[in-house]
Amino acid sequence: MRKNVMESFPLKSHVKVKENRIKAWLFCRFKNAIFLAVVAALSLVTACDGKPSVRLSSSDLIGRVVKVADGDTITILDSSKTQHKIRLQGIDAPEKNQAYGDAAGRYLSGLVAGKEVRVAWGKRDKYNRILGTVYANGEEVNLEMLKAGYAWHYKRFDSTPAYAQAESAARAARRGLWAGLNPIPPEQFRHGVPSPSAAPGRVEYHAGRTLPVSARTPAPVNATWPDTGYWLSTNSNKRHNRNCENYRKTRGYPCQKNEGERCGKCGG
Repeated sequence: MRKNVMESFPLKSHVKVKENRIKAWLFCRFKNAIFLAVVAALSLVTACDGKPSVRLSSSDLIGRVVKVADGDTITILDSSKTQHKIRLQGIDAPEKNQAYGDAAGRYLSGLVAGKEVRVAWGKRDKYNRILGTVYANGEEVNLEMLKAGYAWHYKRFDSTPAYAQAESAARAARRGLWAGLNPIPPEQFRHGVPSPSAAPGRVEYHAGRTLPVSARTPAPVNATWPDTGYWLSTNSNKRHNRNCENYRKTRGYPCQKNEGERCGKCGG
């Protein structure tokens, strides 16, 4: 009898070990279930917030925008205090000295200036600028510039369908630069390809640039250049009213109150 009792102890010990292993396995399964539930909850919160969930990659840059050079170029400062110049990929905004150039820069500033942005990129251009897609506040900034009508879709280097659609929609609605007459793509402007001088049926007055504005002879009032009360300078796409020193004294033609951009001096 004593022998049988002693032989039962190893059996009880073996059962105890097996029970512990089962408990450990169940505990691990429980922890995994909790982790998956938390991840699912966070994903749901992001979706309910109305902003797209963007997955970071190893080539992404995070930084604060410290400079907006124009409508498609910004500079960001990352956490290591290193500056990176970013060229928004797939779009081409008007040059600073081109019609709507200032407006495009101001619009981009409103989207990103002083804000933390994420830049998804893969290469640099010949000027060593990072070519990237910029995200701010859950929005794709490149696309927003096209939607607002302050950039062309750079079709020679990009074939994103959403970009082409955004440009077409802005053009049809005459938003941004598409409200102007005969917009010329920045690429042509940079290479000196002249813009059409005026809308069909209009004649452009060529003012002498060698004289100061005050000494220039204004455009005569006749059938070719009627006195509408507003004058559109074709070099800047600025609209001047009759109280402005540039009225009828710059290269341009008579226009209506809703054409071009308002002159900063007279208010157009």
